[in-house]
Amino acid sequence: MREKLKYFILNNAYEFGRGICENMQVDGSVLRFSSERMSGIGRYMSRVFDSGDRGTVWHRILINAANCTADELHITVYATDNKEFSYKGTAYTIDEVLRDKSLNIDKKTEIFSGFVKRKINGARDALLHDVSGRYLWIYVEVFGISEKPATINNIRLFLPAESWIDRLPQIYRKSDVQNGFLERYLGIFQTLYEEVEAEIDRISDKFDPECAESGFLEWLADWLDISDCSVWKEDKLRRLLMSAVSLYRGRGTRESLSKAIELYTGERPFIIENFSLREHMGTSAYENTLVPMYGNDPYKIFILVRSDVIRSDSDKDIIYRIAREMMPVTVEFELKVLEPFIFLNQYSYLGINTYLGKPGNAALDGKSRITFSVIGDQQLDNKEQQK
Repeated sequence: MREKLKYFILNNAYEFGRGICENMQVDGSVLRFSSERMSGIGRYMSRVFDSGDRGTVWHRILINAANCTADELHITVYATDNKEFSYKGTAYTIDEVLRDKSLNIDKKTEIFSGFVKRKINGARDALLHDVSGRYLWIYVEVFGISEKPATINNIRLFLPAESWIDRLPQIYRKSDVQNGFLERYLGIFQTLYEEVEAEIDRISDKFDPECAESGFLEWLADWLDISDCSVWKEDKLRRLLMSAVSLYRGRGTRESLSKAIELYTGERPFIIENFSLREHMGTSAYENTLVPMYGNDPYKIFILVRSDVIRSDSDKDIIYRIAREMMPVTVEFELKVLEPFIFLNQYSYLGINTYLGKPGNAALDGKSRITFSVIGDQQLDNKEQQK
């Protein structure tokens, strides 16, 4: 039974940051070409990868890059079984040279010249069956000639080497020893097969909203019958998908509606149901205040959200859609935006959108303003502010 391929991967700021950059910079989870004129050569030398076994024959290198063609990438592969070596009579270790900030990349490549195992030009994907050694590291040159900065999204190194030619009868292997044409030819189909196999191994990631690719989220949303998913930002859509099952179990309930709106706005709304006001029936407050504000229709609810979370009319429209999606068709609702002002007999709630504060004294100090006799426990007098 063949040994399963293992791999090292560079695909985040920490891993990229362990290497050395010149005209390249770590930007989030990618390595981005960085130059004032958007031209020149970006250089990156990786850390050392340890296979754990002397004489390891490496299998394949795969670089996922954007805004650059394969011809704009030059890759040098280094490998050795020993980290200690001497150069021009001076003893070094590989890690020592890589960490030495007094040496520029040109000098490092000169010192490492004796470890070069392979130079790859015009390819992002290449077999490394002629590269052997326990320790391996790479040097990548990116030629910046595109209008958009080139980026290296991830680098993968596979091991140990495996060739489909080893599965053929001896007569075919023996005839291919000299030029290796058949092995390289089979390598085309082998790499395609390995990519498909890797996708199948990672298929579970596509069904996990936390790690699925952004383009796959809409497909998941369609499965869960979430309409208008394009209006959700990616991070909020992920949270919605993770909560979708529990939300739909409680569809039509106050709790489910409140949680769905909170996922979009980041703040739980206030929901007023008419039956909750009946305990005040027969009082003047009910007739003079509550009924004019909320009516007495038992099939109507009011959704109150603070103006801080409503940044545009489109936000209101989206909240309407969410509410309509989560509520029974027999129930009517009305959305009210709580403005931070006092309006008597209107939607003013102490501690929510209305505050009792201290009036402050006006001062011509460039920091104070004339107070709005207001309402705001955050509005302290100038002396308190200066403290």
